Amino acid sequence: MILVVAFTNLCCIMPRMVNQYTFDENIVSDLYKEAYGSRPGECFWENWDASDNDRKQALWDAMVDEARADAERELQEQLNVEKYLEDTVIPNIQSYLNGCTREDAIRHLHETYETDGDIEYLEYHLGVRYGYLSGSLKVGY
Repeated sequence: MILVVAFTNLCCIMPRMVNQYTFDENIVSDLYKEAYGSRPGECFWENWDASDNDRKQALWDAMVDEARADAERELQEQLNVEKYLEDTVIPNIQSYLNGCTREDAIRHLHETYETDGDIEYLEYHLGVRYGYLSGSLKVGY
């Protein structure tokens, strides 16, 4: 009996739990583009506008999951390119140019891709993480 009274009193004191929504109407188009590669079309907007907050949250969560999966795929692709670059491309250039340094091989890649020495532009062309070739790569990127 005491437990029931204590629980009843606690329920009166505790506020009701309110659904916590994390979706943001202002950036949903940006998230959609991040997840699917293009801005949402008319069909998406009709569905979004007709949805209640619970449904919007479900749509939002699905887009977040897709964007996260896409980012993980992109990182894996970049890591694969970096491994190929280090294991195959740079050693082949070094061999072709009679034992040149890694920096010389990177200069050769600049010439090949016509990047005028812009290291970030070369990284873009090669499909590696920004900062990888320059050595300024930040942990976690």
